[in-house]
Formats: sequence, structure tokens, C-alpha cells
Amino acid sequence: MLKIAVKTLFTLTLLGMLSGCGFQLRGVTPIPDELRTLHLQGNERSAMYQTVERTLKSSGVSLVDSAQQAPYTIELISDSLDRRSASLNTRAKVEEYELRARLRYQILDSEGEVAIPETELYTERTYDYDENSVNAKEAEEALLRKEMRQTLAGQLVRRYLSLAEQQSR
Repeated sequence: MLKIAVKTLFTLTLLGMLSGCGFQLRGVTPIPDELRTLHLQGNERSAMYQTVERTLKSSGVSLVDSAQQAPYTIELISDSLDRRSASLNTRAKVEEYELRARLRYQILDSEGEVAIPETELYTERTYDYDENSVNAKEAEEALLRKEMRQTLAGQLVRRYLSLAEQQSR
């Protein structure tokens, strides 16, 4: 009985500390009404385009087929994801790889004027490589690539949302 009371007290104390420090899950960012309709332009087959599209839709943005139907157009200019060796061991074998992802975009208003000029978003991750577990490391790399695309898509959505602040000024 005493163990249950101690565990309960510990859990309540931990929750109190977390809420007291201002911690909260990021969740979905509310989209202002004036930004709920958008035209997305880019290479529809690229994984980055599909991730941005999914992120926008899950945030409550309706994507339309033409720029004339929306107040803004996000133009995905280019994206890349590169891998390079970050460190070698004494036998000159790779011990760590570094992944680098880049996304170049610009945001245009309904008249084709630049609302946010061409900008590059960037993220990188490093992971250990073990030649004895190649399959596991390939799966880890695929997961990191997906996470990096999601990170860049999230950054892009937050930049898009900054247009609402610019409009209110």
C-alpha cells in the first residue's frame, strides 16, 4: 500500500513539475482562416513534396489546383538529401554518417508577387554505422530521412503561418 502511495505521489509531483515549467506537446498549429486555402507547386513525385502536402493537409489547409484559387502559392524550388561519412575508424572504415537535407522554396501571393523570398531550410543528423548490422542501419537511415523531411515540412508550415502576422501589421 505504501508503494502505491509513493508511486502516485511521485507521478503527481513529476506531472506538476512538467506543467509548471511550461512543457506542452507541440500538437497541431491552428491555421488562420485567411491561410486555409493554398496552392502547392513543385515536383509532385518527390518525397519532400508529398511530406509537405501531408503536413499542410493535416494542419487543416485545403490545397487547390491553381494559383488563382488561393491567396498564396508555396513553390518548392528544390530539395536534396545527401549522405557523407562523418568519421572513420583506425581501419579507414566509416563509423558515422552525416545526413543533410535542404529545401528551397518561395511563397507568392495571388498576384504572383513574392511574399516570402527564396529561402533555404536545412537540417542534419549524424548516426553511427556498424558494418555488421547493415540492414538495421539502412532502416535507421530511412527513418532519419523521413524524420528530416517532416522537420523541414514543419518549418515550412511555420514560415507560411508567419504571413498571418505580416498581414496583421
